[in-house]
Amino acid sequence: MKKTLFVFISSVVLPYAAGLSTFIDHAQKSNGQIKAKEITIKSKAQEVESAKSAYWPTLDVGGSYSALNPSTIVQPGRTTTVYAGVHLEIYDGGRKAAVLRAKEYAKEASLFEKEAFSKSVTLQIVQHYYAIKKLQANLQALRERSKELAAQIARVKRFKLTGLATQEAVDKLQAVYDNNRYTIESLKLNIQTARENLRLLSSIDATHLGNSRFVSPNGVHFEWFDAIKLMRAQASAVGENAKAIDANYLPQVGISDIYHRSNFDDTGTLPPIFGVGGSDVFLVDHENEVKLSLNMRLFDKGRMKHESEAVRLQKLALESELAHAKKEQLMHFRLAGKTLETTRAKMRSAKSALRAAESTYKTIRKKFEAGLVDDIAYLDALAQKTLAEARYKETLYDYEIKKSLYYYYAGKDPREFVR
Repeated sequence: MKKTLFVFISSVVLPYAAGLSTFIDHAQKSNGQIKAKEITIKSKAQEVESAKSAYWPTLDVGGSYSALNPSTIVQPGRTTTVYAGVHLEIYDGGRKAAVLRAKEYAKEASLFEKEAFSKSVTLQIVQHYYAIKKLQANLQALRERSKELAAQIARVKRFKLTGLATQEAVDKLQAVYDNNRYTIESLKLNIQTARENLRLLSSIDATHLGNSRFVSPNGVHFEWFDAIKLMRAQASAVGENAKAIDANYLPQVGISDIYHRSNFDDTGTLPPIFGVGGSDVFLVDHENEVKLSLNMRLFDKGRMKHESEAVRLQKLALESELAHAKKEQLMHFRLAGKTLETTRAKMRSAKSALRAAESTYKTIRKKFEAGLVDDIAYLDALAQKTLAEARYKETLYDYEIKKSLYYYYAGKDPREFVR
């Protein structure tokens, strides 16, 4: 019972430490820019449905009312007409098919665009997340240094009272202490800035961070960026648009059926002729028209030809960019692998440097407290120890960032490898 109560109180009182996965997952659901990409996908899907509807016949209805003064036998004063018409394109040279394929490629491109942007947001979150971690490591080291300096200032002040230390020694320590405090405040501002950026991306509080890391890369299968797949889909869409333009040079065949129904008032009359009188002889109150039409562009001084060629050149430009983007991704992937090796070597070096700095500091501190070395030697040893601690932790967090970049340039979603 007591254990259950303790867990409940801890969950209420203690702040929740969000891990890296929490920030990434929440960003995918709440980030306004990602939502905008999702809406764009829905818009492209509607364009595809619109292109599919072009294969269906169209049904139009309408009506009109006209008043004419003066009226005649063949022109009534008031005419009311309603009509209904059905039209179907029998052949258009493949234009509808090309437009539909272009819309489908555009939709596919919007999907890749959303995925590419989501991964870029993930990278930004990773950068800010570990930036906070690195800054906090520095902050912790500086706070420890501040405590040590405060203790040594108090100690030297006691020695000064007995004549074993000078005011100059106190002032030197105090100057270093004050500068250390300024650096701490600057780090706090940098941490707050990184937290706000993380909050902007993920929409959740970034005050308390959990402990997250990436799985060490092993046998990662390379695949192309979503951005490259996006460019490929865009190039295909542009190519289909060119085909749609070319289709306008081919015959355009359609069939339509239009039915009219009219009512005439205020009409002129004639004496009966052969037993038939009035204007009904000349005015038809209903009519059905079936029409088969064929159109073909024979000459436009190359307007559509040049338009089609311009679109094809756009496709060539995209394909050229695509080829360069592939080379660029491969280059960054190779460099990311080398960077991982370099960072691992840097981690080993930083760990060795920290052990050496801690050993040196312990020795110098004992000598300083015994009066065997001056304050300059002590402050230098303290500074080296503080710097070594911060650099080692920075290297650990840098290694996590480098792993995320390696997965990213391998064409993967870094989120999948967070533990």
